[in-house]
Amino acid sequence: MKQAGDHKTMELDMPGAKRGRGRPVTGNAMSSAERQKAYRDRRREEKAAIIVSRSTLEAPPDDGSPRRLIAELDKAQRTVERLERENALLREELAALKLAR
Repeated sequence: MKQAGDHKTMELDMPGAKRGRGRPVTGNAMSSAERQKAYRDRRREEKAAIIVSRSTLEAPPDDGSPRRLIAELDKAQRTVERLERENALLREELAALKLAR
């Protein structure tokens, strides 16, 4: 380390010298507007993928994509609705049997 006004002394690279604080600069930083635009574009693509996946009847891919997850959710919701209908019928039968006693 040398003084700010010293122009004759060379700066020595010391192996144990501390690095500056924070994350190193890469030079590829995006501005706030660019980050916001990228975020909006990603959200728009996700919405389009959801709409497309709900409208297609083909088998969803077997990876972790949102299309597969949405297809599984739709299937689970149909199963829940079917089971709720069955449950209501069984409750009616049970009520009828209790009255018949």
